[in-house]
Amino acid sequence: MQYRSLGQTGMKISTLSFGASSLGAEFRKIDIPEALRTVRVALDCGINFIDTSPYYGRGLSESLLGQVLGDIPRESYYLGTKLGRYAPAHFDFSARRVAESVDVSLQRMKVDYLDVILCHDVEFVDLDQIIKETLPALEEIRAQGKVRFIGVSGYPMKMFRHFLEHADLDVILSYNHYTLQNTMLMDLVPACERQGVGVMNAA
Repeated sequence: MQYRSLGQTGMKISTLSFGASSLGAEFRKIDIPEALRTVRVALDCGINFIDTSPYYGRGLSESLLGQVLGDIPRESYYLGTKLGRYAPAHFDFSARRVAESVDVSLQRMKVDYLDVILCHDVEFVDLDQIIKETLPALEEIRAQGKVRFIGVSGYPMKMFRHFLEHADLDVILSYNHYTLQNTMLMDLVPACERQGVGVMNAA
């Protein structure tokens, strides 16, 4: 397994990460014991970053991770989740919901802190709210030791450029812009490197 530094976070994460949306039965019905085994197998194979969201299975993905992660040394993996999107048409990026969402995610996954927290699919909401309300609320939560690094996720490339110009981020997560058919994400890498922002891609 190869590992790369993620921006200026100090984390060296595996080039292939474990996307836990499948644990939420987002694509097909799952066999729960099999799903739980996949987490352990992934970690045993050298994958050290787990990505999930309360949106995946409407909490199911995080809850299943909680059944596995409690028996695994916390320092042996990095854990990222998201907030703000909770159902296909349910978004809430208010400061109050931010605090609640982080606490619920920690409880579901039975961990004391998150390595990465991302604002989920922000292209569907007012970006000014993310910049002026959501991210400041996350900074307060970071000061409490509940999260280490903060970022945004979504699809439109121009959205990321807007955040690079107007916000202080640690990480961005692009969707489907670094594949065999589409390498558009590479155009954003130089700007991210100049600002020390780590770049991830979900495909």
